[in-house]
Amino acid sequence: MLKGEAISAEFENQFYDLYRQFFRRAEDDRRWNVEKDIPWDKANPNVSDNIALIVESFMAVELFLPDYTSKILQLIRQSRGRAWFQANWGYEESKHSLVLEQWLLSSGKRTKKEIDAFADAVLNQEWELPYPTARQMMIYTTFQELSTGLNYKNLRRKAIEQKDDALSTALSFVARDESAHYQFFQDGVKLYLKADRDGTLRDIEHVLTTFRMPAQSLIPDWEHRGKTIIGEKIFSDRIFFKDILRPVLNVLGTTRHELEALAKTAPELIVPA
Repeated sequence: MLKGEAISAEFENQFYDLYRQFFRRAEDDRRWNVEKDIPWDKANPNVSDNIALIVESFMAVELFLPDYTSKILQLIRQSRGRAWFQANWGYEESKHSLVLEQWLLSSGKRTKKEIDAFADAVLNQEWELPYPTARQMMIYTTFQELSTGLNYKNLRRKAIEQKDDALSTALSFVARDESAHYQFFQDGVKLYLKADRDGTLRDIEHVLTTFRMPAQSLIPDWEHRGKTIIGEKIFSDRIFFKDILRPVLNVLGTTRHELEALAKTAPELIVPA
């Protein structure tokens, strides 16, 4: 039994089917090569320092991959579909970290010594699960993966504006991966809603009241980094509510009004204004 869940064989089979579909599409249409598929010689050294700082910041978030994979796997290791997906997710996210680092080097925005020192400082910290159950974590990652994908799409727009073919190409692959991850998590939440709608809605409401993007409090100088991300219009609370919250709730077949009504039966939970 997964932590905090009563599960059935049928429910697990549905998750395994989701994983097989995800894996088949990835193998057929979405695999890419870090070294061969990105024109690293077209990295632009004249890209703004703000964009370089954002790339470095997103690389830092990706550096917590060992924590993300190992701790989530402990929640779901008995679920073949979810655990196998998480292992594949880790492989794809490792590529994201690699391309962000490689761009910093190829563009000359950071030296190898600077990146190594920064990575060491980041990895001195440890990320912890923000929620204790597999269902809450799947809800969290649904919102988080769509947010991350949007971050990369908005950053790619900046790379195109600043004529960096290497960064724009890399980010197109990364954003496509994130979209596929989001789709898996979204479909998983739909399975939870079908199995236990009220319980899942309460978890959605709880996650939304406490949502934070991962690892930000652990990354050096995040206050400045966060302001730069907002200033460059990559991500913000306004973007989250407009482009993440509303579309996800719509796809899941619920509304803030339904969450508010359900919250009346659990008064300690408050839907954010």
